[in-house]
Amino acid sequence: MMKRLLSFAFISMLLCVAPASTAQDSPNVMVQMFNWWNAAYKVEGAFTSEAFSQFYTKDAVMIIDGSVRATGLDEFSRNFNKIQKSVESVTIQMPPIESFSQGDRIFTYHKDLVHDQGQDSVGYVMGYVVVSDGKISEINFVNMDEDAARELNLRETAGK
Repeated sequence: MMKRLLSFAFISMLLCVAPASTAQDSPNVMVQMFNWWNAAYKVEGAFTSEAFSQFYTKDAVMIIDGSVRATGLDEFSRNFNKIQKSVESVTIQMPPIESFSQGDRIFTYHKDLVHDQGQDSVGYVMGYVVVSDGKISEINFVNMDEDAARELNLRETAGK
């Protein structure tokens, strides 16, 4: 738990001190991918390797909560098709609560809205993507539930 809180605190600090290049200035590859992902989730079978190749390098790595969840476009496709089949609805709320770029990284703090088996829930995600040649080569996110976000006094909506 302490490691998780320290991770959240570190990412929160980065969100406060980084230069103000924001995702709202122009749609970067992460924002474009989030918008595509929201639309694709509504279409069964839309999470193909070819579709992911619009936004990700062929050897992209997805790390969630410190664990590698997918490496390469085929694993991305399998992972998200599995989620799509098991959870009724997931929407990445746009715009992100906070987003900025620094070097080859785009940092995000955003909200996921989930609806499954008649229940609504909210998840908060912090982390970054690494961009190589205009595509995402790494996604490294930490998830937290609504209670954890409140305990850390994190903003729940976009804007200052």
